[in-house]
Amino acid sequence: MEVNTTENKTLEQDYRDLAGLLSNIVDSLPIYFFVKDTGDNFRYVYSSPLMNQLYGRYHNDVVGKTDFDLFLDPVVAQSFRDMDEEVVKTGKMQRFVEQMIDPKGILRTMDTMKLLAPREDKPPYLVGISWDITKQRQVEEELHSYNKRLALACQAGKIYPWLWDLVNGTAELSLEENGQIKHVQITHASFTEKIHPDYRKVYENITDRCDVEKWKALFEADDFLSLEEEENCTTYLLRFLMEHYKLPTAIWKLLDEKIHIVQNAGAFRERFPAQFVSYMVHKCESGEEVDFSEFRGAEDADYDQFLQYYDRAYQALQEKKLQEAEQMIGCGDALGITHPVMEICRASLYEEKGQTAEAITLLKKLSARYPEDDLIAYNTAEILWRNEGRVEASAIYESLREKLPKHYMANLRLTDWYYEQGNYKEAKKCAEEILSVGGDNTFLETLQKINTELEREMKREYAQNHDPGLGLDLGWCYLQDGRTDLGIRTVRKLEAKVPADRREEYLGLMTKLLAEAAEYEKAISTAAKWEESLEKKILRDTDAEEEEKDRDRIRQSHMIRMQCYRAYGYVQPEKFAEAIEEAEKAETGTPKDIGMLIEKAQIYVEMEEYERCAEISQKLIGDYQVYAAYANELEAAKRQWNAAGVIQNGRACLNYFPTYVKAYEMMAKVYMDLTHPEELKELLQQAKDNNVKSVILDAYEWQLTNTGLPQERMNDAIDKFRKEYLSKLEAGKTIFYRRGLPIITEYLYAYPCEFLLVERGDFHNAAGCLEAAKADYEKALSTNPANPFAWKGLARIHRCRGKYDEAMICLRKCVFFYEKSGTQNHAWPELIAEQAEIYFLLGNTEMAEQFYRRYREMTGSAGERDRNRMRDFARCLACNDKTTEGLKVLEKAFVNVLDAAGEKLDLCVWCGEKTIAGNILTSWPEKIELLGKNTGNTQEYFEDYFFHLGWYGLICGSGKVAIKNMDKALIFHKEDLSKKDDIADLILACILYGDKKKGADYAQALKACMEREDKSGKDVYLKYPKLRIVHEYLAGYYTATDEEQDTLLQLDKDCSFCHGCVHPVCEELEMVRILQMLKKGREKERIHHR
Repeated sequence: MEVNTTENKTLEQDYRDLAGLLSNIVDSLPIYFFVKDTGDNFRYVYSSPLMNQLYGRYHNDVVGKTDFDLFLDPVVAQSFRDMDEEVVKTGKMQRFVEQMIDPKGILRTMDTMKLLAPREDKPPYLVGISWDITKQRQVEEELHSYNKRLALACQAGKIYPWLWDLVNGTAELSLEENGQIKHVQITHASFTEKIHPDYRKVYENITDRCDVEKWKALFEADDFLSLEEEENCTTYLLRFLMEHYKLPTAIWKLLDEKIHIVQNAGAFRERFPAQFVSYMVHKCESGEEVDFSEFRGAEDADYDQFLQYYDRAYQALQEKKLQEAEQMIGCGDALGITHPVMEICRASLYEEKGQTAEAITLLKKLSARYPEDDLIAYNTAEILWRNEGRVEASAIYESLREKLPKHYMANLRLTDWYYEQGNYKEAKKCAEEILSVGGDNTFLETLQKINTELEREMKREYAQNHDPGLGLDLGWCYLQDGRTDLGIRTVRKLEAKVPADRREEYLGLMTKLLAEAAEYEKAISTAAKWEESLEKKILRDTDAEEEEKDRDRIRQSHMIRMQCYRAYGYVQPEKFAEAIEEAEKAETGTPKDIGMLIEKAQIYVEMEEYERCAEISQKLIGDYQVYAAYANELEAAKRQWNAAGVIQNGRACLNYFPTYVKAYEMMAKVYMDLTHPEELKELLQQAKDNNVKSVILDAYEWQLTNTGLPQERMNDAIDKFRKEYLSKLEAGKTIFYRRGLPIITEYLYAYPCEFLLVERGDFHNAAGCLEAAKADYEKALSTNPANPFAWKGLARIHRCRGKYDEAMICLRKCVFFYEKSGTQNHAWPELIAEQAEIYFLLGNTEMAEQFYRRYREMTGSAGERDRNRMRDFARCLACNDKTTEGLKVLEKAFVNVLDAAGEKLDLCVWCGEKTIAGNILTSWPEKIELLGKNTGNTQEYFEDYFFHLGWYGLICGSGKVAIKNMDKALIFHKEDLSKKDDIADLILACILYGDKKKGADYAQALKACMEREDKSGKDVYLKYPKLRIVHEYLAGYYTATDEEQDTLLQLDKDCSFCHGCVHPVCEELEMVRILQMLKKGREKERIHHR
């Protein structure tokens, strides 16, 4: 049979044309159309353009994928699969209403019809057609919600809907008449008379509004006394208060007594706006700051309007909008009403306009007229404090403090005042009131200064009588100053000595010190003892106020344990449950719980119990208006890969906290992952507008136009970077910092993660850029609080800055997370050694000795030959009266007998063992001769000997001997860069003993050495910045002016401590400061300095 190929080709073309036409038609229709292969795991074989937009992908990115590939949320994908399988199972067309999240994070409702399309000898296709009914559903739900609320309102409140015509001033009110609803037109006046006539009558007359008896009479009316009508009357009253809420404190107290506003706040929030309920609760608990008895004006004047003008005037003054403030004050005057609060605004306006004398005169007149008004007294004191009237202001603050012991500003100002007057005990009393509610950094700095002065006096007294009570007071000072190690050592010695009536205080202080120091296990056990002791004390308490304080202390013990268990949870997740148990024991059901509830929600996020986190967050938002809880919801959404949840909660966070960086970062990731560049650009611009800075946001902005290395090549790239840049930077070649920073930053931008943040932090750290390093480490910890490498980096930064307690806390956390996670590796001995060094810097030589021994045990012979560490270990032993053992440590570390002799001499000089030092010097030449017989060269050894002999002479006060021997050692090495330290020591000897000629000669040599080093491109002082200041000072001693030398020494303020140094104070810098004082003839300052 002959085949007509022409006819077949025509038929194929017709089919292609028809298929193309059908495809164009489907693509043009405003519907969502898709086809899945039921025989291939329901993979898409076709997806219309609208569907592709819904998925946020191109056509080729959809075809061949399943719903599990396309949707971030596996729950959503599984729901679609269940529907598909239902169609295959029944073989019938099915219609579903489905919900899905689009790429912009919007929840969409789809009306979807699915049916099977048979295929010959193959599983059928599943064809789907969807319509977007999101807006339709939203309208339906809103109408349903409105109708439901309206029905409930009518039923529960026995009130009826009304429509208000703002233009004509009329309302259509629905009233019940003979069991029917009748619609009538009424005026505003008649409307309010019908709804709230009694309340309004009392409220509109200022005298009646302040009359408690008038309000009591309202509650004694028949309706309120009727059990059937009481709830309706309460509802009417609260609705009235929503618009008429300016009431004196006594009336708020009465309202709380009658309708239990505080007690029923939760129930009221279900029926009234949460902010309104919170406002009422606040007024019932704290009262109204405006004293209504001080109003002056007609009884029927518009006092609410006056108070609105006052609020606006006050706000305008806060925002420095002086013209608006003046206008509002004038509007208040026009009402014929006066009140001190408006006069205070007027005085503030005078001050802002430079009319300070008029402001002070006005406030003093007010004070004379209202001598018992605390608000007037406070504002008078403030303006005097700001304008050189501190003596008079302090007297007013003291009067305020007598009446109101917890008055924040009075205590804050008096803290400064008493500190300036040298009355540190009174300053501390005031400061402790501030501490109970928290203070800013400036206050904490002042507190530290106060404690320093008190500590000096208390330490002297405590050393004389060892009074345990004084020891506890000293411990509190150390805790407040962040000196936790010294605090723990001081307080621990009191355990058997503390008096019985301060036993609970001792346990509480020790618990807080241990928790602050990241000694989690010890803090948990001590907190349990504290709680047990407090429970026994409560049984003995006869004072209700003291019992309340003790119960609050028990709550604190649970809070501390919660925080400790939470730290454990990051490496032992089962500990999170124990943290929750402690949180629940601390709960009070009051606003006191807010901080605890925030942490509790965060712990639930870590436990992946997201619903419980949501419950707590909603409680915080609904009951307490703590909108920071949206941050917990945001984190939970991120952990669940819930893109819509991230966008929704991120927007909520930014609505209340426009600078909250994590919201920007998480939302940016969603937009980047879903390929929404325009939304991402808008978000990044919003962050810039709010001055929000983040390396993560910088990374996403970079990714908009750049592509990094493939991920599989990153490990090799990092290894190469460490060899080519980091190692050279650590060797002092600072040019490699400038060259390497853009490279490591690009790696971080391509893959913004905690690993690369720590990597860049280490690079900054090696260059001495401590602030930049700190920022990267802290950003890494905001992602993973259990990152030991970030804690280690922070420890080194704090150590460089001389903040040794903070360094130890960070290092302890580093070790904790290393140890508990079971990831001990080659870095472990290094961490042990660093703890030993920091303990030494803290003056805790007993603990330092323990850790040096652990380090030596872990490293064996290699550790024993670690010269730098063993030198420090030997000094530590000497501090603990074990000099003989220290000398043996040095002999093992320094195999060469002459090297060992020098180190042993230094140790003996350092700890004052002159006899042993003399014996070492006496036997030294003999050892050189013996060694010379083997090597044939003794000059180098004798030079070292002469230098040490000179140094010993300097320490013993033999100046000429010192200079002579040092000169003998260095005469041929003036240009030797390795001898800079020795040259500096000789210059010092010349300065102290008046050999100006030789001193100037060597100072010039030192200067030349430093200049040659600077030209070499290698910064040998990179890790020793304080040493550079010392050398520059000595090099310029004979040539630089006093002003130049003073400027040089000022650089120490922002200067890091030298790498590996175990001296808490730079001895060399202190020495040159004294030289500068002597040079300038500051004998008095020198004595004070000592």
